[in-house]
Amino acid sequence: MYPGGPNPTQVQYAPAGPKDLLPLVLIHDGGGTTFSYFLLGSLGRDVWAVHNPKYFDGAAWDGGPDEMARTYLDLLQREGLAGPVLLGGWSLGGFLALAMAHLVAQNPRAYAVSVAGLLLIDSPYHVARRRVTVPTGPPRLEALPDLVARAFANCDAMLHEWELPRWSGSRRSNAAGAAALGLALRPREVPHRAAGADAWSAVSARTYAGRGDERGGEGGDEAGAGAGAGAGAGPVAEGPPPPGVLVRCTRYAACAGDGDASASCLVDVYRDERLLGWDGRYPDFVAAVVDVDADHYGVFSRADEQAMARLTERVNLGLGLLDALHREAGR
Repeated sequence: MYPGGPNPTQVQYAPAGPKDLLPLVLIHDGGGTTFSYFLLGSLGRDVWAVHNPKYFDGAAWDGGPDEMARTYLDLLQREGLAGPVLLGGWSLGGFLALAMAHLVAQNPRAYAVSVAGLLLIDSPYHVARRRVTVPTGPPRLEALPDLVARAFANCDAMLHEWELPRWSGSRRSNAAGAAALGLALRPREVPHRAAGADAWSAVSARTYAGRGDERGGEGGDEAGAGAGAGAGAGPVAEGPPPPGVLVRCTRYAACAGDGDASASCLVDVYRDERLLGWDGRYPDFVAAVVDVDADHYGVFSRADEQAMARLTERVNLGLGLLDALHREAGR
């Protein structure tokens, strides 16, 4: 990416032959760049990356993530992307992908793309930061470029108030995903691939209906009671969100400074939960979770080719499931 350069940028091209795998559009993380996505190995499909178009001037988005989502859908439209796609991204990128899917669901005729699924790379359940009630510390990040540091500061400011988008329903069953993986799931179970494991297993999704959440807010709007998904106060999209696959880091990130020794980084508030907080609070959104042996800020490591090969394998597992769910939905 460079000033005046293409946005989105095509990161990978599908191999020659039938194009039977859904295109993937990855949205930048909180630093505004897409460099990390160029470190991934082959995903076997067309892959696009959207960077923050305000990165080079360091400007904030007055309309927050919702304005970003509208702008990024317009960028895809101008590029000529059409038909079903997968959206995703690392950290903030996962939230922006979800916001984009919400806009498409509200007005599908306005966009040439439809959203078949979402790939969240260590995007934990989001609580507006003004409502986070547990102590957290800043991450230990070394020598950030000035523009990246500015982008992170802008990101922190807009996530102080922003809430996840709301949907009117949740998926009734994960049977299609289970069948694609050769699993038999009981109610409220989710396919899980542990770091280093060669096979899928089933894990129970938690429920939070009727009680508060000591880590963020007072419960109720986060508790997952009823059919809807999302804690925000904005418009409600009809039906459930597209199915999501979560690539989950298993390690805690290092915190900076001499603060509360018991405090973790904000991205690790739900680290001890297998679905990073999404399950009971955003009912049935996550169709599967794939673990990777890394921490949030080190999951993309340009200095470790083996780590990137492992991450690529994990991402491909998630994408394969989303492809299978899309095929099943079309039958």
